[in-house]
Amino acid sequence: MQVRMFYNGLAVKGTLLVVRKLPERTIHIRPSMIKVNSDPSLSGGHSFNSLEIVSTSNRPKRALTSRFLITLLQYGGVPADYFMELLGKALKDVEKARHKTRDSLEVAFNHGDMDDLMSARMILSGIRPEDEAYLQHQLTTMTKEEREGFKQGRLPVDQCYYLMGTTDPTGTLKPHEVCVILDHGPISGEVLVYRHPGLHFGDIHVLTATYSEAIQDFVGDSKYAILFPVSGPRSLADEMAGGDFDGDMYWVSRNPQVGHCF
Repeated sequence: MQVRMFYNGLAVKGTLLVVRKLPERTIHIRPSMIKVNSDPSLSGGHSFNSLEIVSTSNRPKRALTSRFLITLLQYGGVPADYFMELLGKALKDVEKARHKTRDSLEVAFNHGDMDDLMSARMILSGIRPEDEAYLQHQLTTMTKEEREGFKQGRLPVDQCYYLMGTTDPTGTLKPHEVCVILDHGPISGEVLVYRHPGLHFGDIHVLTATYSEAIQDFVGDSKYAILFPVSGPRSLADEMAGGDFDGDMYWVSRNPQVGHCF
């Protein structure tokens, strides 16, 4: 989870993991999370302690590309025809959303922030788009938004995710390794990791996703995160468009077509 914390004059910003080994009601912070130190000269003043949860790691929605990312992937060897295939499939799926309930529901969920998931709830309750003018109007607006996104290079890619990044609490990951935790736990194998809006080829890294019993023992059943190593000459996050571990989201791909070509 991404948090802001104020404690006895300290201002703290960063991410927290639920660690089973810590005692109850205990928060352990890293020195790098302290953004403002307490001032001893103000010891007579009254300070307020608070913990603010800014966001939490949730099941990732579909991951989209961008113009920058497509350019970098092409430079790395992914053929342009692959992205044309993605575009063709995405256009067909948008067109089917007007006629097929399953595709309509997918579009309604993808753009649920536009109407507080009202369209999705209507479809799930059994209302067919062709029978309800309001639902038709909403889906038309959503599909138009989808097409506008295609023009800006926002194409859906299978087996890609947006995950919140944080550090390995055990210090066991090697400089080229990460721990990627999804629905059913950590995954293994090569992954591409990128942080928007990186413009340099070095902003994409080929890393090895690995399972670590030590990490599993710490985080338990926690899900939907990417843990970076704390070893190496430089932070991997900083190498990707100057990122950090204060709540940044990272694009993670285990798509074999993308990975094998890159």
